[in-house]
Amino acid sequence: MTQLLISVKNVQEAALVLAAGVDMIDLKEPNIGALGALDLSTTEQILTRVNGEKTVSATVGEQHANVAALVNDIQKRADIGVDIIKIAVSDLFQATDFYDEIARLTNAGIKIVAVFFVNNIINFELLPRLKQAGFYGAMLDTQHKQHDLLNLQSEQTLHLFTQACQKNQLVSGLAGSLKPQYVDLLLKINPTYIGFRGGVCENSDRKSGLSQVKLSQLQNVLRNGNKNHTKAQLILNLALHS
Repeated sequence: MTQLLISVKNVQEAALVLAAGVDMIDLKEPNIGALGALDLSTTEQILTRVNGEKTVSATVGEQHANVAALVNDIQKRADIGVDIIKIAVSDLFQATDFYDEIARLTNAGIKIVAVFFVNNIINFELLPRLKQAGFYGAMLDTQHKQHDLLNLQSEQTLHLFTQACQKNQLVSGLAGSLKPQYVDLLLKINPTYIGFRGGVCENSDRKSGLSQVKLSQLQNVLRNGNKNHTKAQLILNLALHS
């Protein structure tokens, strides 16, 4: 069953998402890029409000000068109780000490997700390296929000990605200017979770506030879609084994 992740930028939005029963609350600052990091003070306020009721993920930004700076930002968020930390796939993944430093964090129990930007070529060969270093998961997202995920990558490529993640024992996520009308198609691709921000904001603007109405509508669409998808899979399995 595919879960829903909603990105929030403050305590008020986190409370709205909590009330809607969303599976995962993601923390980011939409005004400073695709993976803009929310400041630690606001992050702590949101964690206090959530109080362990839901899984909380957070981004750490995209412009780290070196591996040490990236590790420092990951550790800071882990120390205050963020459950999952998302980092952008970048040139740092080619650094000689990168995977050793990440493995040190994952061996200590920190869950890290690698975010591949689909504006670039997706390097599937990295997935086994992520598994070896103890990454929790991998996801696809759009770096520039003029186009959505499904405009930039084919359904086949997205499906290959979720299958490759499963093969490498990584949770998989899909995000990137997604719209509620994409839910049925996304469920066929079968990611672990799908991430939304702009699609559930006022005027579909990711920098605006979340819309309670759009959030509720999306929850209903996903809930019904998951039920239909599960039923279809059951019928297919019965037919294959009859």
